[in-house]
Amino acid sequence: MMKAVIFVQAIYLLILTATSHAQETIRITNGEWEPFLSQHSPHYGINSHIVSEAFGLEGIQVKWGFFPWKRAFIEARDNNQWDASAAWGVTKEVEEDFLVSAPISTNSYVFFHLKSRSFDWSGFEDLQGHTIGVTLQYDYGKEFLSAMKTQSFGVDWAVSDETNFKKLLGGRIDIFPNDLTVGYAQIRNTFPPEQAQHFTHHAKEFRRRTLHLIISKSSPHARTFLERFNSGLEKLKESGQLAEMMRDLKSGKYDRTASP
Repeated sequence: MMKAVIFVQAIYLLILTATSHAQETIRITNGEWEPFLSQHSPHYGINSHIVSEAFGLEGIQVKWGFFPWKRAFIEARDNNQWDASAAWGVTKEVEEDFLVSAPISTNSYVFFHLKSRSFDWSGFEDLQGHTIGVTLQYDYGKEFLSAMKTQSFGVDWAVSDETNFKKLLGGRIDIFPNDLTVGYAQIRNTFPPEQAQHFTHHAKEFRRRTLHLIISKSSPHARTFLERFNSGLEKLKESGQLAEMMRDLKSGKYDRTASP
């Protein structure tokens, strides 16, 4: 009888241990937006690095999956093989199906132009007469999208940010909106130094937003993952490691090391 009890207890402990280990991995979809998120950047970009380190401090390992952005969102929302997605702005669509973490990073959107071309603006009406490059399926914010419909400026679409920077250098567009950090990383990785030096940006921002880890409400451990990520993120800040990572971002250490 005693042997049977011990055997049952041993089996129970094995099952408990296996379940515990299964819960210590979170599966997160991701996409390409270097240097914040990229399969081709060190640590998969700074936002991915922050997510991995924050969960690591809580004893949770991250399994990454890289997809086109729209699919990354849908996979995390509808496919139970994935628990979450990194990293997204907060929208009604996001909040319907996901729990939203504390902010991972803040993005600053500006207009890039050539140093040889004078450009100044204070409101969207000042963009009239300019040709603006925009990237397909890119969210520039409600104010800019509204201005595209109501203001008299030309819009030239491209399939990628890099293509828009090439158009800018070639004089086919006048200005190009992009995140400040992302823009200069793309310039460094697209052009040789003698061409990269021709680009600059206007200091005025037209948009600022925070990016977050979003955790699918359908994940059985959604609330636990959210609480532990936020806890790990706080530890990362308090230790000074997050500040060090941000310094590395500014110095270009998260720029991609290979072409997509």
